[in-house]
Amino acid sequence: MKKCQISSILVMILLVSLILSGSIFAADYEMKIGHSQSVKTPRHKACVYFKLIVERETDGRVEVKIYPSNQLGTEAEMLESVKMGAIQATLGGQFEAASPKLLIYTMPFLFEDISAVHDIIRGPIGDKIASAAEANDIKILATGVAGGLRNFSNNERAIETPADMQGLKMRTPPIDSIIKTIEAIGGNPVSVPYAELYMALKTGVADGQENPFTNMVDKKLYEVQKYLTIVNYQFHPSPLYTSLDWYNSLDSELQVTLEKCADKMMIYNDELNREGTEDSLAVLQKEMEVNYLTDEQRQMFIDASQSVYDYYIEQGFFSQAEIDEIREAASN
Repeated sequence: MKKCQISSILVMILLVSLILSGSIFAADYEMKIGHSQSVKTPRHKACVYFKLIVERETDGRVEVKIYPSNQLGTEAEMLESVKMGAIQATLGGQFEAASPKLLIYTMPFLFEDISAVHDIIRGPIGDKIASAAEANDIKILATGVAGGLRNFSNNERAIETPADMQGLKMRTPPIDSIIKTIEAIGGNPVSVPYAELYMALKTGVADGQENPFTNMVDKKLYEVQKYLTIVNYQFHPSPLYTSLDWYNSLDSELQVTLEKCADKMMIYNDELNREGTEDSLAVLQKEMEVNYLTDEQRQMFIDASQSVYDYYIEQGFFSQAEIDEIREAASN
């Protein structure tokens, strides 16, 4: 066989391969997803999984491009870009900016465990909460778990009741529901950037802090904290925010496909977070003095934090009926 014939056959094989893989033609739609975490985190791994299944399930019509580690700006800037349609999606926090209704998830002691969280965020109540973001030009495709339930650590003493929080300087992120909760249960909130948390605890700028186990291990906080109290006081959602205008530009088949892929993505994300939570707790149990609250002790914290609910209900963020609906559904 002549060389030119062999070359032609090879070219044809290559073309067929490219056509079958969908890579020879440009996608109909580009979906840029930005987030703030590193490529090692469950959040990024979930995005990679989303890219894989979206491009497969849409036969390459939607191309997903992922930008981790704040490449597209801060979380606030990325959410604003989604609202404006400059990028198509972002994954993460900024609850109040997306929809004040999302703050209902962050109310103290609303959930007993992550299974109760899943019952809500994957069901009709979660869909209703997510739909409120459409008033801000945002479509939430699905909601997952951001790191697991949050707990306390400090250097001064074991925390067993709200009285033990008195006088403790507790580092908090700039999230109003956390600040109000720490104040309600007797602590003194101290604002420290997350990047400076380790040194703040080491130097005594703060006595303690609150975070999921995964964050505590990632930041090696066990090196500068002695006591860990497992109180599971708060949950943070991880919504996949998309531009409502962009979503509406898709045909109905693609919309349904994206939502199904987003649901699968969040199940994968939550499983990664579950594994990370278990592994991280094992590390902390070896490195710190771990205190598990009794039901009676935890109830003291629940009672003390009721004022946080009162504030948000009075401000109109949500109603007592909505809180009761979540509690009833999560307990069934």
